[in-house]
Amino acid sequence: MEGQAREKYPAEEALDGLKDALRKNRNAVLVAPPGSGKTTCIPPALLGEPWLEGRKIVMLEPRRLAAKNSARRIASMLGESPGGTVGYSVRLESRKGPSTRLEIVTEGLLAQRLLADPELADTGLLVFDEFHERSLDCDLAMALALETKRAFRPDLRILAMSATLDAEETAASLDNAAVVRAGGRMFDVETVYLGDMPPAGAVARALRETDGDILCFLPGEAEIKRTAETLLSRPCDALVLPLYGSLPPEEQDKVFAPADRRKIILSTSIAESSLTVPGISCVIDCGLMRTSRFSPATGMSALATLPLPLDRAEQRRGRAGRLRPGVCYRLWEERENAFRPAKTSPEIMDADLAGLVLASASWGAVRRTDLPWITPPPDAAWEQASSLLRLLGATGDDGRPTPKGERMSRLPMHPRLAAMFLAGGGRKAALLAAILEECRGTRETDIGKILDSVVASPRIPLHARILKLASRFQSASGNTSGDAESEGALLATAFPDRVAANRGNGSFRMVCGKGAALDANDPLSKSRFLVCCRLDGRQGDAKIFLAAPISKDEIESIFSGSIREEKRCFWDRREERVRAETVRVLGEMDVEMKPLPAAEMRNAPDVLEKLAEGMLRKGTENLPCWTKAAKALKSRIDFMRRRDDPSSGRRWPETEGPAFVEAIKGFAYGMTKWSDLESIDLVRVLESMLASCGCDRRTLDALAPERMEVPSGSMIAVDYSGDEPTVAARLQECFGMQKTPTVAGGRIPVVMTLLSPAMRPVQITKDLAGFWREGYAIVRKDMRGRYPKHYWPEDPATAVATRRTRPKTEEGKNR
Repeated sequence: MEGQAREKYPAEEALDGLKDALRKNRNAVLVAPPGSGKTTCIPPALLGEPWLEGRKIVMLEPRRLAAKNSARRIASMLGESPGGTVGYSVRLESRKGPSTRLEIVTEGLLAQRLLADPELADTGLLVFDEFHERSLDCDLAMALALETKRAFRPDLRILAMSATLDAEETAASLDNAAVVRAGGRMFDVETVYLGDMPPAGAVARALRETDGDILCFLPGEAEIKRTAETLLSRPCDALVLPLYGSLPPEEQDKVFAPADRRKIILSTSIAESSLTVPGISCVIDCGLMRTSRFSPATGMSALATLPLPLDRAEQRRGRAGRLRPGVCYRLWEERENAFRPAKTSPEIMDADLAGLVLASASWGAVRRTDLPWITPPPDAAWEQASSLLRLLGATGDDGRPTPKGERMSRLPMHPRLAAMFLAGGGRKAALLAAILEECRGTRETDIGKILDSVVASPRIPLHARILKLASRFQSASGNTSGDAESEGALLATAFPDRVAANRGNGSFRMVCGKGAALDANDPLSKSRFLVCCRLDGRQGDAKIFLAAPISKDEIESIFSGSIREEKRCFWDRREERVRAETVRVLGEMDVEMKPLPAAEMRNAPDVLEKLAEGMLRKGTENLPCWTKAAKALKSRIDFMRRRDDPSSGRRWPETEGPAFVEAIKGFAYGMTKWSDLESIDLVRVLESMLASCGCDRRTLDALAPERMEVPSGSMIAVDYSGDEPTVAARLQECFGMQKTPTVAGGRIPVVMTLLSPAMRPVQITKDLAGFWREGYAIVRKDMRGRYPKHYWPEDPATAVATRRTRPKTEEGKNR
């Protein structure tokens, strides 16, 4: 290498082994500790290898900031600036030229290059730096690179580098790659566990106990801003610097620039690897990470804050010992390490795979197993992504890309956004796509208002990034026109499954059938229809973070070929009637509902079913058609169903619930209202149920008679509504009855309620003979005193029963 003399990096001790493996056309895996210089010294040291044959080296970095800073660092070591021998290409920015032989790129760019040029003719070596991070783009790029080597470029070399890699497992996945290890220049790092201490408190302690710069890892931008506000509200001589991906480049550069005082760098995981921040001797680790988790069940991704795996905790800890001995404060208890994951799960296990599946299909790998994945993608997520691509028109039923899908795969954006551009999107579509890519954490849910703000205030750093990305998107799509369509109409082509209809109170139902919700005070909650662009992944109603209103006419126009018309009935609980509507339906979402004319109601499907639903909701016991006779018949049937001899083989119908309602339906043709049911003859319904069970009214009358005759000749009703059949008769009408009457073929005695002349109970018994013998004398004495004109014989078992005060034979006689 050219440039000024420098101290040798520890990773350079691995150069001979690496050169030997690569010279033999083997892939290689380099394991070297943090701070060993593998990113900085290994790729440029390989530029002179003869097997490159003038081709360049492309090194992949997982993050834009790491790619740019690595390029700057290596170029400075060569006495150059980026764009000469060393260049970089990241999203929205590229510094390279005809003389560039080492190009540092982000992983997504390599995948796009491979899809456009599978032979990668100008490249001799691919270096995957920090391979342990295993982003989705990294895994896709590696799978395509391995296929390129096998199918097109046997001379292409692949090198994976990391500090925390499972070397043997990775080597096996890379066609039995050579494993090369290097020592490190890692200084001692003391680890101090502070428990659940607030980050600002830990920073204050670190300022007292250490003298170097401080790197504090926090989950995300919101936590960084809160901690910065707390620190800046206190007296502090240090410089507080945030560091996160969406921070403007000029603000990120302040982290690496010399300063005249101590720095407190509040960073996301962006500073975990690849970046050596000058002056750091103290790390504060909150022990959390924020990552996007995709749910195949909901079809949506959501940011989740999770405990940091131990391998990444070691990466963070190592930041404190790159330049000198340091200290790492961990904001959790040491015993919690036993419950933390040992390794970081590859992103492919929890990510939205739509872009990956489309890229694979464009490559020709239609099935999940067609590419040599380091970690195979989950089947459920692959199937969900495949379904989305079919919905967007990117692939056919066979999984192969359509002409539209081929064009979509060449656009540097998610397939949803690519579909929006190919539907005719111009500048407005580009702005919407850029907002969806760059704008997170905003409290504004109306993406149209955000768009207006971006256009009105282009100098705000976030807005400037959005405008720059939008320009790139528009250029890539080849459409430089404007857009006449509304934001909602454009976004509906990207999110056809997330068009949603208002259900009231901020609740919406999407085309895909899932629910979504806004705060009831949000102005968008009053919209009749929305396109939901960003939601969380909760199982119930997903929370809407970004959306745009869309009109019914726009939905009708965009989805004209997918809207179907159906007739639908439902039970209106408020009006207690069946209603029928003609409904225009898109997926699982109702677009328009019109009441069915009354003349068509009778022939509408499901009318009787919905009437039955209403009967079950209100309860069959509340039907308006119950008469005394119907209730009595029901009680007799219910009694026999409960008490009949099981060996009889008889079946008795159920007179409540769905079976009863099903029988009523046969008598309710043409009825639509609860009040209509009043005209139904439930006795006939019950008799039809008896017949359908193989019984008949005569059998019921024989086993559970409606009335029974007492000695006086009166026919007394038998009450079957309780647990036991009962008869209430005046005591005098039962004289001469020597045995208790029975029902159910003589098996079950009837409970006799014997009444006084005033029709008040004087005795309840199932043993009438026993009462005559033992209890009657006492009752007789009482009754003679109360009713002296009435007939009270001494021997009731043989006496003559009477309906009158006295029997005719006793009238006129003195007692």
